[in-house]
Amino acid sequence: MASNEVAGRPVDYAGDHAVTPILPSERRSTFDVALVAAGFCICMSGLFTGAAMAAGLSLWQAIFATFIGNTILAVYGGLVGAAGAQKGVSTTMLSRHAFGRDGAKVIGLLWAVTLVGWFSVQTGFFGQTINAMFPNGNPLASVQVAAGWGGLLMMVTAYFGYRGLSVLSKFAIPAITILALIGIFAAVGQSGGLGALAAIAPVAPITVGTGITLAVGSFAVGATIQADITRYAKDVKAAWIATVFGYMIANTFIIGAGAITALATGSGDLPSAMIALGLGIPALLILIAGQWTTNDNNLYSSSLGVSNVIKAKKKHIVLVLGVVATAFGVWGMADYFVPWLVILGVGIPPVAGILIADYWLLKRGNYTFGPGTRYAGWSWPAFAAWLIASVLGYHITWGIPSVNSIVIAFVLYLGLMHLCQNLRVEAGIGSIEESQTGF
Repeated sequence: MASNEVAGRPVDYAGDHAVTPILPSERRSTFDVALVAAGFCICMSGLFTGAAMAAGLSLWQAIFATFIGNTILAVYGGLVGAAGAQKGVSTTMLSRHAFGRDGAKVIGLLWAVTLVGWFSVQTGFFGQTINAMFPNGNPLASVQVAAGWGGLLMMVTAYFGYRGLSVLSKFAIPAITILALIGIFAAVGQSGGLGALAAIAPVAPITVGTGITLAVGSFAVGATIQADITRYAKDVKAAWIATVFGYMIANTFIIGAGAITALATGSGDLPSAMIALGLGIPALLILIAGQWTTNDNNLYSSSLGVSNVIKAKKKHIVLVLGVVATAFGVWGMADYFVPWLVILGVGIPPVAGILIADYWLLKRGNYTFGPGTRYAGWSWPAFAAWLIASVLGYHITWGIPSVNSIVIAFVLYLGLMHLCQNLRVEAGIGSIEESQTGF
């Protein structure tokens, strides 16, 4: 059974244990957590990542780059996820120890802004894709209307918390897998077989290293918040299995599907390719299910972050964030957020490096949560390492930006903490005691 050390039994006022540890009796099976992790990874953006690889790499190079990229995601996502499973808490709650209690609120807001932003972008994209798939004047398929009902649909499961994610994943993941395989086999068969696809020379060659960068970049933020999913795992082993399944199997599959479809049809848009092959209904189901299982996770994790900032019911937070994000998607304003969200994407992974260093090396898993737990208000070494790593990760041109920033943050944080210890300088500013309600 996973360790769930608390100083007392807290009151889960927010719901879904947004600010309190998961109880041992509420842990889920490894299969259940693995399906939710897979649902988070399977999305339309993965298909287009595969298409981008197919334009610059051969089929086998693209598969190799995808495998290495997802191995990187699984390793650092697994370390964060295992910590969350061991203590039964989200990534934002883990950050209370490394960044301080008030510092963790900054982390929670960062999650919220970034993930709500991506929710709105994906909602707008959903509307555009539905319209492109069914351009026959159907009012339900207009860009704005489709974005509206798509966003509201994706809110439903996030509203019900982890239970909602679990129910959806159990139906959606097998369906997506079967339908996608049908589309892939149809596209490959029409193009002359896998051998013919493997012989296609890339039109705009890139290095395998660039391909790995594409794979890691496609889900660098998601791996950082892996604990939001694996906190329900029964133990560390189950958390690792779920994480590896999510990245090495699900994410590899969806990126590979995008690459194969792009080579076979000239477009990595699997649903559109399936429509061209006469598979309209399966294509629509893949589009809806793929976007739904990822976007509800975006909203779910953003609500966990905000729950650590303001004292409110998590369900109410989901509704407010979901409506606002859907409105942005409907109005098309989300497109203007993308450059900013990409910048934030470089700033989020360093948090994982700091959490890994603090939990596994400095504190060696000795985190407690619950009434009476004392945290620093702010941890200046954590914020200094985070800021420097983010800036360097953005400006360093070689390697993988997100991985560079994780490694830099990891090393800097350890160095600053050891410096504080040797010079007898306080790393924490202020002191805050956790209340009965997790605040």
